[in-house]
Amino acid sequence: MSHALLYRPRRTARSDPRLGHTGMFDAEINARLAEELPAATRHSYFNRETMPRHWLDAILENQPSYRAREKSVALDLRGLPASMVTEFAWSIERQVQLGMRIQAEYTTKLTRQVALVLADPRSSDLVSLTDLSREEWARRIRKARTLIGEPIAANQMTAMGRVLGRTLDLLVHVYHQGPWWELNVWNPQLDTRIPLREHEPKRRNLIYFSHLTTPWLREAAKWWLSRQLERGVYTWSTAFTRQVNLSWFQRYLDAVGCDGPHLVDDQRQLGRWVQGFRQWLNQQRCTGGANKGALLGEIQRRAAMTGLEQLYRFLFEERQEAAEALSEPRWLRLGPQHTVLFRYGDKPTGPKAPPPDAVLSDAVISRIAEHSGLLAQPKAEGGFDDEQLVRIVGLLIKTGRRISEITLLDFDPIVAIAFPDPDGHVARLRYQQTKIITDENTILIDQETLDLVREQQKYARAFMADQNRAGIAPKYLFLGERNNRIGDHSYPATTARPRLTAFAAAIDLRDDQGHLIKISKTHTFRHTKATSLLNAGVPLHVAMRYMGHKTPAMFLHYARTLSATAEREFLRYQKVTADGRAYDRDPREMFEALALDQRTDRILPNGYCTLPPRQSCGKGNACLSCIKFVTDATFTDVLQQQRKQTVELIDRRQQAHTQRFGQPMTNDNIWLRGRGEEIAALDGVLLAIECIRHSDGTTTTVRGAGAPQKRLQQDSDDDTPEVP
Repeated sequence: MSHALLYRPRRTARSDPRLGHTGMFDAEINARLAEELPAATRHSYFNRETMPRHWLDAILENQPSYRAREKSVALDLRGLPASMVTEFAWSIERQVQLGMRIQAEYTTKLTRQVALVLADPRSSDLVSLTDLSREEWARRIRKARTLIGEPIAANQMTAMGRVLGRTLDLLVHVYHQGPWWELNVWNPQLDTRIPLREHEPKRRNLIYFSHLTTPWLREAAKWWLSRQLERGVYTWSTAFTRQVNLSWFQRYLDAVGCDGPHLVDDQRQLGRWVQGFRQWLNQQRCTGGANKGALLGEIQRRAAMTGLEQLYRFLFEERQEAAEALSEPRWLRLGPQHTVLFRYGDKPTGPKAPPPDAVLSDAVISRIAEHSGLLAQPKAEGGFDDEQLVRIVGLLIKTGRRISEITLLDFDPIVAIAFPDPDGHVARLRYQQTKIITDENTILIDQETLDLVREQQKYARAFMADQNRAGIAPKYLFLGERNNRIGDHSYPATTARPRLTAFAAAIDLRDDQGHLIKISKTHTFRHTKATSLLNAGVPLHVAMRYMGHKTPAMFLHYARTLSATAEREFLRYQKVTADGRAYDRDPREMFEALALDQRTDRILPNGYCTLPPRQSCGKGNACLSCIKFVTDATFTDVLQQQRKQTVELIDRRQQAHTQRFGQPMTNDNIWLRGRGEEIAALDGVLLAIECIRHSDGTTTTVRGAGAPQKRLQQDSDDDTPEVP
């Protein structure tokens, strides 16, 4: 464990590898499936004339491009046992209901090969497709074809294997009679028992548990996540992330071993054992993605530790039920120490603010918009042939919504507004709340945004017409293009991100420093929108509501003021010295000096210190008597408050002096003279600020009296401020 490791993930199957298929067949369930089939589907042979209309519309070979080549749409189930005919027919019916495409050619080829296998007396006992695994079916098909002298081509077997795999996946779920969470593969598309939100961004993501090879960990993870899903504590997206995080703990168990769910027999050693896991994580490397091969980042390590800690906290609280449900009494050995596996500070915090490149400049946004047409161009012309992505990018720029909120828009997400809007808004856009649930799920949009939605609606209608469902509105505005005949699958974000990466490279998208920009991290559009709202002067509570945030801290985490805006705001106000005179140096030099190395130590509560960085200050808090002190109108409130507090301090000290000595302090009192000089300086500065600031935002340079000691050195003895 002294060297960084690159873990090679295990190969997993889409069907359940633990339950397999042997013994899953149930004659009663098979009979029920046969009864549920529509009358028109209870046959063993179908051609274009006899096939049910809803099946024919789903047949791939019935598409216009295939019809032109006179492709057959026939489905032949003859020669199979009645139970297998039912299984094939039911699986086809179910796939049609789910909006999938049926490949008639390879479905028929598969049924013919299965019939060939069954012709062998050694396979006469097979009554269900689930009697053999997918791999075993493939082995027997190859053997049967070899025996008749017609070996099957590898590509043909691969294509038939896909059809068989989908059929077996459907049958596994319908034949399985235990709790849904017992399966090692959770597929919400095929298993309707799994609790899901109506609009779930990761609906098509499967959760695999076969990579958790330690039985007690695998079963506990399934039971924990299923309970949290059923109670509404976790969403499917969260459950998917949690099982991925647990894979790191499994790899640690593979490396060091373990005594069971309680981890160690001597609980005094638990802390040391858990710290070993934390130190082991520091040595692991990413197994995929852009950072493949690099050491795990703080976010990944924290997620791995958090997932494990939440698992154990849940199982400790419900250890009695867990021991019974999982048939694992060792869960009863958990103690309070298992609820807090990591000490305070053990888990890395990760970045608390977006990186500097999280905000796109106006020039970058303009370049993206200018070349976005490349996304829709045909691939033969160097484009990406993705018309939908053009409008997705447009809505990301215009609205600042999360990409999941864009891709999950309803087909008709427009809400009319009752009265004309003076700011040019023409409607409201209703979006799906996929991360933070708030009371408001609509935002005002302008005509350009509305036009993007209308254009996409035209595309969606044409898409449905191509699926032989003209006139039927899909569920979503942006549509997945594969296996989406009924329009209930949204455009996948996993499709958008790699294409945006390639698009940015194709147009050589760079920032002001010449660095390549990754717009595949679509949250940058959200950061940019939040920043633009703040820079435009939108009130914080209004911007929060628009971005869908519940707290100011959450909103300010995303918003970052651009450096150009910060400099513009700094230079907008005339700078005044401690003696009330205009600052005679270039304010830009002062801004650069303060910005250099983020020198916030030169920013004072009531102004700025222009003392060179290498010099030290010997005046303490006597800034109002220092020639290096500079301030402007942005500190007016602070300066007025400082003057008020100084006057109140003088009054209190005069009262105390009178009570003690019987008379107030005289004007030559050293303390009183110092405070008087401060008040005189504040009066001069405030007077100068008022004289140089106009209602239209313009300023006029003014020279006036300020700190007395400065005035005594350069001006006459007249105490009257000079105001031209």
